[in-house]
Amino acid sequence: MKRQRGVALAIVVWFIAGMSLLVAGIVASAKVDTKTTQLYLARAKAVAAGDGAITLAMVERRSGFDAAGGGPMVSESRQRLGDVEVLVRIIPAAGFVDVNNASPEMLQGLFHFAGGMDKGEAQMVAASVIKWRSGLADDTAGKRTRLRKEKGRFYSLEDMLRVDGVTRTLLDSIRDYAVAGSWTSGAMDWSSAPESMMNLLSEVNPGQADAIGRRRASMASAGSVGRLRGGGVYRADALVSYGGRTWLRRRWLKMESVRGSALPWQAVRTEAPRVVGG
Repeated sequence: MKRQRGVALAIVVWFIAGMSLLVAGIVASAKVDTKTTQLYLARAKAVAAGDGAITLAMVERRSGFDAAGGGPMVSESRQRLGDVEVLVRIIPAAGFVDVNNASPEMLQGLFHFAGGMDKGEAQMVAASVIKWRSGLADDTAGKRTRLRKEKGRFYSLEDMLRVDGVTRTLLDSIRDYAVAGSWTSGAMDWSSAPESMMNLLSEVNPGQADAIGRRRASMASAGSVGRLRGGGVYRADALVSYGGRTWLRRRWLKMESVRGSALPWQAVRTEAPRVVGG
C-alpha cells in the first residue's frame, strides 16, 4: 500500500511539474504574441499616419514654403492625425548622391564619411561600384568581358549588395545620403541638398563646399518661399511618434500625375517603416 501511495504521489508530482511547464509555455507564448501584435499595430500606425502626413505636407508645400533649417530647399512641417504626431521633411531627390552617376571620388567620400570605412577600403569599394556600373568584369583569364546590360544599373540601393565589398551594414549607413532608381535625374544639385550632405561635400571637395555654402546662405537670407516644381522627384520622410518610439516612413514622390488619382504626384518608391533614433 505504501509503495502504491509513493508511486501515486510521484505521478501527481510529475503531473504538476508537467502542467507548470505547460502553463509557463502558454504564458511565454502569450507574451510573445502580445509583443508581436503590438509591433504589427505600431507598423500599421506608422504606415497610415506617415502616408497621410506626407500627403498633407506635399499639399502644403505646393502652396509655397519657408525653407527649414536643414537647407534652402528643405521644407518641414508637423502634422497631427488623431493621437499620432508626425514630423515631415520634404527634400529634392537631386540633393542626394545618385549612385548610378556619382564620380569615384564622391563614392569614396560617401563610403568613408557615411559608411565609416577607412579611406583605402572606401576607395576599393568605390572602384568595385564603378566596375559593376560600367558592366565590365574580369574573367578567370584576366580579360575584361561585358556583363549583361541590366547589371550595369542600380534600380534601388539594395542592388548595391551585388557589388563586392558592399555589406548590409554599409548600405544602411549610406541610406540617408544616397539615391538610386530609374526615375532619378542623375545630376546632383547641392543647393537642394540637406545640411548633412554639405559635410560630405566638405570631405570630398572643401573648395566647392565653401562656394556652395555661400550660395546656400544667400538663398536662405533672401527669405524666398519655395514651391514644388513640375517634373521633380522628392524624398518625403515622415517621423511618426508612437508607443515611445519614432518610426521613419520614407517615400519617393515624382511630380507627375497617374491615371485614376487626383494627386499631382505619384509614389515611385515606398520604403517599409523602421525604428530610428535608438
